[in-house]
Amino acid sequence: MQRERGTQAVINTNYISHNLNQFKSLHSGKIIAVVKADAYGHGLAAVVPHLTAADAFAVATIEEAVALRAINSDKPIILLEGVFNSAELNTAIENKFHLVVHQIYQLELLRQAQGTKQIDVWLKIDTGMSRLGFSPQEAELHLPSIKGIHSINNLRIMTHFASSDLVDAEQTKQQMAMNDWVKTLGYEYSFSNTAAVLNQLSESTEWVRVGIGLFGISPLSKQWAASFNLKPVMQLTAKIIAIKKIPQGALVGYGGTYKAKTDMRIGIVGMGYADGYPWSEKQSHVMVGGHKAHIIGRVSMDMMAIDLTDLPQVTTGFSIEAWGENWPIEAVADELGLIPYTLPCGITKRVKFTHVQ
Repeated sequence: MQRERGTQAVINTNYISHNLNQFKSLHSGKIIAVVKADAYGHGLAAVVPHLTAADAFAVATIEEAVALRAINSDKPIILLEGVFNSAELNTAIENKFHLVVHQIYQLELLRQAQGTKQIDVWLKIDTGMSRLGFSPQEAELHLPSIKGIHSINNLRIMTHFASSDLVDAEQTKQQMAMNDWVKTLGYEYSFSNTAAVLNQLSESTEWVRVGIGLFGISPLSKQWAASFNLKPVMQLTAKIIAIKKIPQGALVGYGGTYKAKTDMRIGIVGMGYADGYPWSEKQSHVMVGGHKAHIIGRVSMDMMAIDLTDLPQVTTGFSIEAWGENWPIEAVADELGLIPYTLPCGITKRVKFTHVQ
């Protein structure tokens, strides 16, 4: 067996298009594929070619949008945070991006735009999340003048659920009521994200924004991706680089937070928080040889220790799965007290990416 650290993220590109098709079966209207943060840590260049069936893309920043336009020349690309100055607006117009507009100064930039080229705009209305967007009262006030801005081509409306994973939450009910009012404005609209689609809150007439679900990860705390026939696109693995036997009472890792209750056999895995596996006071498991193995002690920068006492067949060079097909990323997030979004987005550049079909 060849010895190596072997820390890698295996990206199954077939699963990307499979997951998009699952969302198309759940939502008959238009789908915006959200691929911000380097496609949620999965790699923009690897992901986008497998999302050709999406109606549009969305990213957070102008830099992300420019990189995406180099990969896909024809689909609409929505800038979810909009632009912040005239230079960015010019770049957006030249690249035919769509802008989310959520502040007065962004409207002023559009009013001051020179030339004859126009741009599509999504007016962001804050229906209760208190993050980005105009209040409904502000939206009504500004809409008449927005219609007269010569640089705007098509105008659409966007809102954002704060708790779409909680269908019965009072906040969700209030936002749905506000969305009913938004529809009376007479524009195309986008209300729903991944959780809203999975929870059947989306409407066939809207543009839905699907992000984390494209990668086979569910944002719903009680229903993991497999419940919706979504497949995990990323499998994060590493190799066991050392085996040790330690006596009862031995302390493991920084701070000696774990004390061996019996004589133990432990494995040292070549993966730590500098690779993207998070440091936490809570501990999770990894999969090795088809079995769960507890992580013991603190995860350090480059390594972690796992309990192999009951797995005598596992030796140095064995591969472990931090998350993937055999160990859902939602389960890891639950054990670590995190949301699953943080895990793939935290993968660092020293992890080798491999693409398979």
